[in-house]
Amino acid sequence: MSAPTADPPSTSRDALIEAAITLMSRRSPSTISGRDLAAEAGVNYGLVHYYFESARDLMAEARRLHGDWIVENLMDGGTRPVDPEAALADRRIFGFTAHVALEGGFWDPNEPRPALDALLELVRESDPDGDPVHHRATVAAVTLLLLGWPIFVEHNARGLGLDPDVDGEAIRSRFLGVLRSLYSSVGLEVGG
Repeated sequence: MSAPTADPPSTSRDALIEAAITLMSRRSPSTISGRDLAAEAGVNYGLVHYYFESARDLMAEARRLHGDWIVENLMDGGTRPVDPEAALADRRIFGFTAHVALEGGFWDPNEPRPALDALLELVRESDPDGDPVHHRATVAAVTLLLLGWPIFVEHNARGLGLDPDVDGEAIRSRFLGVLRSLYSSVGLEVGG
C-alpha cells in the first residue's frame, strides 16, 4: 500500500487495494460496489473477481493492510505517534478506519489492531510508571478524536454556527491543541 503522494500502484491488484482505501476513506464500505472499485482503480471490473472472490473480500484485504501501513509509514515502524497534522491533511489515514468502524468492521476482539497496539506501546514506554487505565483511556481518546475529524468536523462546525472555510484554522488549531495535551499527559510529544 503506498502513501497518497507515493508512486502509482505497480499492479492492477495494488491499484484495486488503493482504490478500496480511497473509496472507503470517503464513504461507508456497504455503499461501494465492485464496479466502483474498478472504476476508481482504472481497471476492468473483471479484475476485482480475478484477484479477489468479491468486492467485500477486496475491501477486507484493504482493511487488513491499512493498520500495518499506518504503523510502518506514518509511525516510523511504531517509534512515534502519527503526526496529527498529517492525519488532518489526509483523510485516507483515519477516514478509512472511521467508515469501517461505523459499519461494525472491527468487532472481532482477535482482529489485529496494529496502529492501536503500537500507540499503546509508545504510551507505556513514555510513561512506564503510569496507570495502565490512563494509558488505554488516552489512546482511546486520541483515536476517537482522530476518527471523528474526517467524518464529523464539517457537520459539527456548521451545527455550532462556524463556517469551515472561514473558521477552519481556529477549529484545526484547537483540535491539535487538545490532541497535543492528551499526548503530553502520557509524556509524548508530537509534531507540529
